Amino acid sequence: MAETVWSTDTGEAVYRSRDPVRNLRLRVHLQRITSSNFLRYQPAAQPGKDLIDLATFRPHPTASGHRSEQEEEEEVVIGWQEKLFSQFEVDLYRNEAACQSPLDHQYRQEILKLEDSGGRKNRRIFTYTDSDRYTNVEEHCQKMTTAAREVPSFLVERMANVRRRRQDRRGMEGGILKSRIVTWEPSEEFVRNNHVINTPLQTMYIMADLGPYGKLGYKKYEHVLCTLKVDSNGVITVKPDFTGLKGPYRMETEGEKQELWKYTVDSVSSLARPEEEEREQRVFKDLYGRHKEYLSSLVGTDFEMVSGLVSCSTASQL
Repeated sequence: MAETVWSTDTGEAVYRSRDPVRNLRLRVHLQRITSSNFLRYQPAAQPGKDLIDLATFRPHPTASGHRSEQEEEEEVVIGWQEKLFSQFEVDLYRNEAACQSPLDHQYRQEILKLEDSGGRKNRRIFTYTDSDRYTNVEEHCQKMTTAAREVPSFLVERMANVRRRRQDRRGMEGGILKSRIVTWEPSEEFVRNNHVINTPLQTMYIMADLGPYGKLGYKKYEHVLCTLKVDSNGVITVKPDFTGLKGPYRMETEGEKQELWKYTVDSVSSLARPEEEEREQRVFKDLYGRHKEYLSSLVGTDFEMVSGLVSCSTASQL
């Protein structure tokens, strides 16, 4: 059997797309290889004895006598901000007393509908969307360095709040004319609060429950397979990058029974049809024209206002 070529580059990759992010679709494939303890320790062949039987490499059966194929290997296609529930969330939201927010109650209703229709299709692969509590906690607690006692700087705290400000922001279209475009005498607090690039972001985590067989639904076995971030400018950040022609990524669990898993993440987004691209170009052209007219009207208003002030000043001097 040929040796697996692993992809070791798990850094971020940045893409830019003009297409709506709702068209983004990913195919995630997860497969259990074997126990990593077996990879570390292989008994030496003793003279006079036969070689190891091939049955040794087969997975050990469960208490029921067999393992489900879904436990060994799983593949799902996920859309942008598509919610796939984990076993932990299913067990949690079954209890109505655990639902505290409107989103919790919404998830409870969706899980009940899934159970009525035969249960969820995914087993180990699930997602955390931009609205989930996990996303808030993960982005707030992530560290910038490897120091054990890292004290976040002012800039780090401000950037961590960017996504939450996006969720809490209100419509500003009606208040543009009332706001001051230029602040001639900015205070120190004003400079500190505005010296941050606060491009709105949306985040999504593709996760995997790598718990032992029969023990799905424990938070300690949750692992991040891929993190996706999309901003309002169409910039897509993927960590790690799409697999493509590279080898699969590997993930090794901790604990007594260490397991070795491999997974791939590929983009399977469908290409836009010619009529859709033409319609999109017309929309952009119309939007650009309206925006240009709006800016022209603002410039004209400011010019007339300045001209009137200059005229009044000249008349008073005369």
